[in-house]
Amino acid sequence: MIKTIFYLAFLIVQQCAYSQLKYTTTNTALVKLLPVKKYTGKQYRLSIDIKNEPSDDISGGTVMVLQTKKQDWEFLENTRKTFFAPKDSQTWKSYTITGTIDSEAYKLWFTLATYGNGDFYYDNMKFEIKEGENWVDVPVEGGDFEKLSAGNPLKGFKNGESVKKEGLSVSLVNQEGRGQSLRIHAEGGTIDKRFFYGNNSATGKYINSKDVKIYYETYGEGEPLLLLHGNGGSISSFAGQIEEFARNYKVIAVDTRGQGKSIDMQTEHFSYDLFADDMKTLLDSLGLKQVNVVGWSDGGNTGLLLASKYPDYVKKLVTMGANLNPSDNAIDKKMLKTIAKDIKQLKDQKNAEIVTIRLLEMLLQEPNIQPESLGAIKAKTLVVAGEHDLILENHTRLIGASIPGAKVSILKGQTHEVVADNPKVFNQVVLDFLKEH
Repeated sequence: MIKTIFYLAFLIVQQCAYSQLKYTTTNTALVKLLPVKKYTGKQYRLSIDIKNEPSDDISGGTVMVLQTKKQDWEFLENTRKTFFAPKDSQTWKSYTITGTIDSEAYKLWFTLATYGNGDFYYDNMKFEIKEGENWVDVPVEGGDFEKLSAGNPLKGFKNGESVKKEGLSVSLVNQEGRGQSLRIHAEGGTIDKRFFYGNNSATGKYINSKDVKIYYETYGEGEPLLLLHGNGGSISSFAGQIEEFARNYKVIAVDTRGQGKSIDMQTEHFSYDLFADDMKTLLDSLGLKQVNVVGWSDGGNTGLLLASKYPDYVKKLVTMGANLNPSDNAIDKKMLKTIAKDIKQLKDQKNAEIVTIRLLEMLLQEPNIQPESLGAIKAKTLVVAGEHDLILENHTRLIGASIPGAKVSILKGQTHEVVADNPKVFNQVVLDFLKEH
């Protein structure tokens, strides 16, 4: 299930901020949103003091500027500016970014980003607009960090979730002659393979399926294991699984059409039947049948159809957070309302990506699987969902009851995002099942 658009917007900003860098497990991106609609067409000047104390060669800090239209995901790409502070800047230095407020801009995103390990300090955020020959200060809430409290050092920032990871902490510190500043401390960070999987030219390949090139990557040796990601995802969605699964299986990780590197510029509606046919085409191209399949969310829906339409192709099937229909008997009502709202907002925008709309629309129109059709599945099947999943528990149990001999596992305390949020738990459940005779 696709996450909210605003959350995805933050993710995009983080990815773009690090486009020249290695991704690490301790990346952060704190965003200050500055309203700029009344300044369109004017020159701006953003300045900030930075001190970097990286502890290894994969680490550093940066600032990034990006303007958006009225909606936060409507990025104005031509406004993107990024400054990478030198890694040896262990003394305070001031940096300035200048530009012009776009005629369509409503907000300016001023992002403080760090990657890797060490201590990274920020102070004296300043925003100025040029009026005639003079530069005029525009107040930045908490920009000098002097009035912020230790209990809430990120007041006024968006995306505070980015620092709520193991090895990260944020605090306010006082240094002689400077007063209070923001410190981001990171330790234990390593290269983040989420941005390696799905971008590995050494193993990545394409096959043609109904006028679309489907991208996939393979890892490991052994019985084939096909991984199917969720809506809006990609191969990288299984970053927490691929390495571990590849120790015992030949992992085939796929970008579903219209996602990742499987570009689909057509306009007709997506369907899970189409996705299942793509997977059959892929397996045919590899000369494979009796493949183990693990599908998460939309990938679980595709797995159900692949196993029911082409039962000889699937040996074992694991579905996580799958659904048979898009009704409120299957999916949390709030999520359905959020998706409908996001679709409407996107359709109101001039340059909205058609593929994004198509993917979201599919969530409200698909799948349309009759429970009795699952009786055709020959594969040994495990149906999984989180205790607090977006998919209602009764619906998950209906799927399990409709598949001959299927097992159902409701993961206590977990959500729809357990695959990414708690891979240790999910991986153990999957591997234990695949090892069963």
